[in-house]
Amino acid sequence: MDSLFSQRVLKARRSAIRELLKLTEKPEIISFAGGIPDPDTFPRDILAEISADEIRNNHHKSLQYTTTEGKRPLRQEIINFLAEDDMHYDMEQVIITSASQQGLDLVAKAFLDPGDAVLCSLPTYLGATMAFNAFQGQLAGVPLLDDGMDMDVLEQQIRNIRDNRGRPKLIYVVPDFQNPAGVCWSEEKRRRLLEIASREGLLVVEDMPYRSLRFSGQPKPAIASLDSEGRVIVLFTFSKLLSAGLRLGAIAATEDIVEKLVTMKQATDLCTPALTQRLAARFMQEHSLAEHIRSICPRYRVKRDAMVNALANHMPKGQGISWTEPEGGLFVWLRLPSEVKTLSMMDRAVEHDVAYVPGEQFFVDGSGQNTMRLSFSLVSPEQIEEGISRLAKVVGEEISAPQST
Repeated sequence: MDSLFSQRVLKARRSAIRELLKLTEKPEIISFAGGIPDPDTFPRDILAEISADEIRNNHHKSLQYTTTEGKRPLRQEIINFLAEDDMHYDMEQVIITSASQQGLDLVAKAFLDPGDAVLCSLPTYLGATMAFNAFQGQLAGVPLLDDGMDMDVLEQQIRNIRDNRGRPKLIYVVPDFQNPAGVCWSEEKRRRLLEIASREGLLVVEDMPYRSLRFSGQPKPAIASLDSEGRVIVLFTFSKLLSAGLRLGAIAATEDIVEKLVTMKQATDLCTPALTQRLAARFMQEHSLAEHIRSICPRYRVKRDAMVNALANHMPKGQGISWTEPEGGLFVWLRLPSEVKTLSMMDRAVEHDVAYVPGEQFFVDGSGQNTMRLSFSLVSPEQIEEGISRLAKVVGEEISAPQST
C-alpha cells in the first residue's frame, strides 16, 4: 500500500506536540502544553443568540454554500479591523480561510516548488513548518533574539541558499508575541526585514494570531503597515480573539496574490462555512471586537504575571535558567542549562503530574534541546503556582542527576 502514497505523504510527520499532548490527558496533570485559549473568553451567550437567529431566520444563506473568497460582510469587517491598525486593504485583497493554518497551507501551495527555501526563526511555529514541509519546502533557520530575528544571519542565510543554487521565496515571521517564544520584534527590525525582502525579491508572511493580545508595553507597527511594495502576506485569525472552534481566519495581500490563493482554495474546500462567517460578521457588526479583546487581555495578564512570579519563586537559582516575560500572547519560553534535554525530561515531568512542550520541536535545525514552551492560557493562577512548583522540582532533579551518576 505504501507504494501508492505520494512522496509528500510518505515524508510527512504527525505533529509532535499533538502526540505529546496525549500524555497529558490524566486529570491530575497540570498542563502548560497546549496553546489553547481560555474558553471563558469566548462570548458564548452572544454567539448562541446570533447562531439561533441565523439558523432559524437566515438558513437560506447561513446553511448554504458561499463564495470561495468569503462572505462580503465579514471581509468588510476584517478590512475595517485591520485599518484601525494602519493596514489598508480593499475587498479584492482579502480571502476568508479556515483559520490561519489553512492560510499557511494555501501560501505554501501557491508559492513553493520542491526545494524552494523558506526562512524562519529559531524557534518558530510548528504548524508553519508542517505546512511548508508538506509542499517540500526547504526550511532555513535564523536565530531569534529578544527583539526579533538576527538580521545579519538572515542576510547570510539568503546568500548561502543562493550560493548553493537554491531559490529563497518566503520569510515567515510571527513578530508579535511569537508562538513559542513570546518575543515581540522591535520596530527597527520590522523595517529592516522589509528592506532585506525588497532587495532580495522575497515575500514576507506575517502571521498575527496574538498581535491584539497585548497587555503591557507599547504596540509596534505591523510589518504590513510599513510595506509600500505589496511584499507582505498577512495571516489573520479569530481563534485567539473570538473562538477557536469557529475555525475562521483571513489572508490579506495584493489582489494578484489573493486571486491565486482563491484558485488554490477552490481545490481544497470550495468555501469556508457560511454559518461561522455569519456569526463572526454579525458579532463585529452588532458588538465591538476591539472592546471584547480589551475585556479579555486583563485575564491573560493575571495568568502571565502568575507564571513569571512562580518561575522566579521556584526555579533553582544560579543554574543558568532564564525565561521570557512576554508583553502579550499566551506563552513563556524557558531556557535551561545546556546539559538538560527537555524531551527526555518529559517522562519525569509527567511522573510529577506536570506537562510542557519540549522546545526542540520548534527548531528546524535540531537545536533548542534545552528549551521548553509554557502556556499560561488554560490554567488558573493557583494551578500555575502549583504546576511551576512541580516543574521546578523536576528541573532540579534533572540538573542534579548527572552529578550523582
